[in-house]
Amino acid sequence: MKTYGSEPGIPEPVQVGISELVVSEGDDTLKSYGLGSCLAVALYDPDSDIGGLAHVMLPDGDTAENSDIKPGKYADTAIRALLRRMVERGASYTSVKAKIAGGSDMFEFESFGDGVGQRNVDAAKEELEKLGVPLLAEDVGGKYGRTVEFTPGTGTLTVRTANGEDGVTEL
Repeated sequence: MKTYGSEPGIPEPVQVGISELVVSEGDDTLKSYGLGSCLAVALYDPDSDIGGLAHVMLPDGDTAENSDIKPGKYADTAIRALLRRMVERGASYTSVKAKIAGGSDMFEFESFGDGVGQRNVDAAKEELEKLGVPLLAEDVGGKYGRTVEFTPGTGTLTVRTANGEDGVTEL
């Protein structure tokens, strides 16, 4: 695994904040911190080494007024925007694969039914299925936060958990 920042010539990872999405390629590393109920959606085309990462906050942008301004905020609009931007950069729509992480339900609100985390996961899976993008791996749910790093060139999504253990998973 790469080390960032302290060595000359090694780039810092690109931070993908809440409601943001970034498309990149090759060995660039995209990183999202503090995923609780939020969901990281990583899409990549293994043939072109182009990929993207979205830090999704809510499930349904089709009914929201600002989804055209902040498509990364919602699972459905983020996935569509990532795909569009990847294809504009040269990715092949039919080769794109997906991985997701996050979607925890860290707080219990019985009056809301499924928590936001589970609704984010469900919305992302539904949109991926609609668009014909295979979901290859997931690390979702639970009651703990996560941080992810994604490398478009390899399709590797590294997930660090904040569940009291030093858990690192590569998807």
